[in-house]
Amino acid sequence: MLDKLIRKITIIFIITFMFGSTVFYFVLDAYHEKEAYKLIRQNVLLSESMQKYVSEFQKPAVYKLINDYNLSKEYFNPALLSSTFIIGHVDKIFQQKIAEQEHIINKIEFKFASDNPTNPLNKATEYESKILKLFNETDIKSYSQRIKLNGEDYLFFALPTRKNTKACLRCHGDYKDAPKDMLQMYGTKNGFNEKEGHIRSINAIYSAVDSDDDMMIFFGLVEALMLFVFLSIYLTVRYFVVQLNKKDQFIAKQSRFAAMGEMISMIAHQWRQPLTGMSMTTNNLLLDIELEDIDEDRFTQNLNLINTQIGYLSHTIDDFKNFFKPDHKSEIVDASLIIDESCHVISSTLKNHAIELERDYEDNVKTMTKKNDLMQIILNLVKNAMDAYVENKIQDRVIKLSTKKINGNIQIVVQDNAGGIPKDILEKIFNPYFSTKDKKNGTGLGLYMSKMIVEDHLQGTLSVETKDDSTSFTITIPVKEEI
Repeated sequence: MLDKLIRKITIIFIITFMFGSTVFYFVLDAYHEKEAYKLIRQNVLLSESMQKYVSEFQKPAVYKLINDYNLSKEYFNPALLSSTFIIGHVDKIFQQKIAEQEHIINKIEFKFASDNPTNPLNKATEYESKILKLFNETDIKSYSQRIKLNGEDYLFFALPTRKNTKACLRCHGDYKDAPKDMLQMYGTKNGFNEKEGHIRSINAIYSAVDSDDDMMIFFGLVEALMLFVFLSIYLTVRYFVVQLNKKDQFIAKQSRFAAMGEMISMIAHQWRQPLTGMSMTTNNLLLDIELEDIDEDRFTQNLNLINTQIGYLSHTIDDFKNFFKPDHKSEIVDASLIIDESCHVISSTLKNHAIELERDYEDNVKTMTKKNDLMQIILNLVKNAMDAYVENKIQDRVIKLSTKKINGNIQIVVQDNAGGIPKDILEKIFNPYFSTKDKKNGTGLGLYMSKMIVEDHLQGTLSVETKDDSTSFTITIPVKEEI
């Protein structure tokens, strides 16, 4: 029983620890993903701001110089006229600044990805090309996904660049229309023959979720602390469970010894009458021998009578021996037969105290349970009822015994009219060492052990109800088929 309880506690602690660890990991991972997304948004805002500045201020200023013939129409300088070039270089500076900041937990990579880039460094990967195609075929405004890159977790985020306009085609349409300085720098193979209205590139941003394994290091440290706390709690709980079990075992032994004392007293009651009869019979035989008045038939009859009484004594010993034998296996039992067998053990004691048994048994009330455990509980309840009648000096002494099936359970009720139980002590009667009897007759362990046996061994309940002079104890155990 203790091993099973400790095994259950161990399983509960392991499941709780694993669940807590999993939840903590996902919360920590979500936090790092949020930080990665925050860094992406900062980068996006920076890129959009630079792109807007180049498009609305810098390029118009350069084209004005060209149109005013201050610069040649063939002039092209990416540091002045290429948004991709400008944003890419600013992003590199931005990355260097991030690397210098120890408190920034994520690294970020930026790229203008295109299937037809002017600069080969901006050539889209297969994955980026797929996202670019998605932007051209749908109306989505942005795209994000958690991906693996070089064995690390990254949050990928993409925004489409603006659609090609006529102004864009001056540099990316027919290469013959492009500035000669641009052709000299990049050649005529890539970045041309674009169509108006087509999205030619995406802002592809990769933000590492845990760039330096900071999350895993922090997770490991917290997990080690949690494991230490859980182990401390587990070992503390296990220690107290073991101590409580030792206490219960000690109480059980005390209860067993007390029950054995009561059983010896009952055996004395059971044996008194047959021993008296045997004594009278042997005295008669001795007298016949002394008087030399031996009748063979009468002599045989008396010897048979002695044998009968010896058989009764032996049967009584067997009853008590079986009663104290511990139950390890369950068996199919009939509730009514169990009650009668239990009461038979103390039949002489009940008769001596003028106790009548009134039976109300429902037919076929059977279940798979531990027979001797159930007998011990019934015997204890019947004996308590008998003691209550004797101590309260009640004249009409009837103990009502009943069985029935209800809602998949068996109910065994032991009822007396011996004065009832005061309400102020009703809740205490199942406590260990609590007794309403005098110290000579009561140990205060009977009801405590009965309740413990019902709950732990029989998976049932033991309840009490008192009204006026009547008290009813109800044993409820589940109906089980043969296993």
